[in-house]
Amino acid sequence: MSIKSWKHAALGVAIAAVLPVATAQAQSGETRIVYDDFNAPGYSYSSKWTQTYGPLSLAAGATQSFDGGKETVTANPFVIGADFSVYDHLKYMGVANTVFPVPAKGSVTFESRITASTPGTQPGRVVRGTYIDTGASYEAPTIEAQQAGVVMNVVDFCTGQLFDWFVTSTTAVPLIERLPSNVTGNTSNPQCPGAKHVGRDLMYTQLIDEIAIKPGKPQRVGITYARGGVVTYTLNDKTVATVKRVGIPLDRQGARYTGTYPSLGPGEEVDSQIASLALAHGLFSLLDAFPFQHPEAPELSVSMPMSERLFGQGAIGTWDDFTVTTVTKK
Repeated sequence: MSIKSWKHAALGVAIAAVLPVATAQAQSGETRIVYDDFNAPGYSYSSKWTQTYGPLSLAAGATQSFDGGKETVTANPFVIGADFSVYDHLKYMGVANTVFPVPAKGSVTFESRITASTPGTQPGRVVRGTYIDTGASYEAPTIEAQQAGVVMNVVDFCTGQLFDWFVTSTTAVPLIERLPSNVTGNTSNPQCPGAKHVGRDLMYTQLIDEIAIKPGKPQRVGITYARGGVVTYTLNDKTVATVKRVGIPLDRQGARYTGTYPSLGPGEEVDSQIASLALAHGLFSLLDAFPFQHPEAPELSVSMPMSERLFGQGAIGTWDDFTVTTVTKK
């Protein structure tokens, strides 16, 4: 097995390992649980989260604390990176040990409070690399959230559909994405029976908006997925973005977004394929050229040296008050 094949297999196994097996059962009407407020007596992080990725597991200089009844992870500066697939994106990630079903009629809302500091980021920094197939030069400007972000993730690993909030020192950025099968390993995962292969025509990653925030202030972020394929993003209890026909890229719908990144295919509506959603959080960067060296788009694969990926930027993230609200309608 080649090194690259091994890395693909390893990532699939890692994601399968963190797919939660316990399921929170939704009741009729509305139920709200505090999934984690980091305040339980004798608090145990591992009882709530599985942490597989990033600098904590690789002993690369990150720290984690629970002072003040909050979780704080510091990776400043980032010191791990990779010039392959999505491996450069994950600096730290914890996935909840419980998955939450999406009711046949209704919605699920995930919320948390994030305080973010992203020192060393550079406004408008241009990243440079080389197209692997041709040797041609690549360059693209980046926003702060691509360079470093403190993140809340909501994801269905079986379809690859993902919704994120990226928070930085000065901005909050909602993201929508469908991860390809070579990242999720969904088609070979026994917890995803009948999972569909997601390749070039179905995958996409798009940053919806860049919203200014006050530096150093906690931000209450929310993501609501509703049956019918509608996702709503809230910031400090205000709706700031709504996406319909989830699974169809924004540019294919003619919807407004930042322009990062254009899709490669038409996508598909995925509502009927989503049974449950997982909650996660972490520190990320997103500097690569889409579609992140995917094997079905070799002409778009870009290699970037570590000096472009790690240039002194880092992230200090604090999370608190993870809540999940399920609304079941008749």
